[in-house]
Amino acid sequence: MFNAGQMVQLTHTSMIAKPTWLQRHPSVRRGAVAALLSCSILVGHTSAAALACAFSLLLQCSAAALLTRHAGAFALMATLVVPVAFYWPQQALVVDHCALYVLSMGIMLFVFAHSLLPSRQPLVAVAASRVHGPLRADMVRYTYALTIFWTLFFAAALLTPALLFWLGPQGAWRWPQSGGAFAAALAFMLLEAGVRRIVIRNFKHASLKTTVTAFCKARAASNRTTASDA
Repeated sequence: MFNAGQMVQLTHTSMIAKPTWLQRHPSVRRGAVAALLSCSILVGHTSAAALACAFSLLLQCSAAALLTRHAGAFALMATLVVPVAFYWPQQALVVDHCALYVLSMGIMLFVFAHSLLPSRQPLVAVAASRVHGPLRADMVRYTYALTIFWTLFFAAALLTPALLFWLGPQGAWRWPQSGGAFAAALAFMLLEAGVRRIVIRNFKHASLKTTVTAFCKARAASNRTTASDA
């Protein structure tokens, strides 16, 4: 016979769900999400046919379900948006591209801006400290200023399509969404790598690959901290 303590332990043990294979391998899950999103963007840009549009949206719903682990909600979303894609494929693709662009730029803006709060550490400083350890005073000032710059950059990238829609030539609002924002970010990254070596002297600077890797890890840590605070 079990005593009271053993019964409580067995009850608590039975209530704890075993982690699934994807939960034990989060990198595989993130890679699958990235692959699904990439395929959806490729399919959406390749053809504006109804079938291609529906398949692109279905891939995005699958990626969202895999990322959030809420398959039921996104299965319902798929049943709602896929029929719309068959009837209005071009309009659905435009709305989808705008939504993906706003979501990606908005997330980046939030991550950088949130790290500038007084209770937190600038995201660029977190990434730099992962590579170099404790930072010098000039590096602290530089990383703070660089975090502000990227915050303003993503805010501008978020607002630029709307400004071009109202003030620019016809169809100009699509430029940032068609790779313009990514090209500008890459150009600024390369330019900043050179400026950093001029401003910060007598310092062993990291390569661009090391910098990007450290930033990705710092952003992931920031996302986990934000989720735990919520």
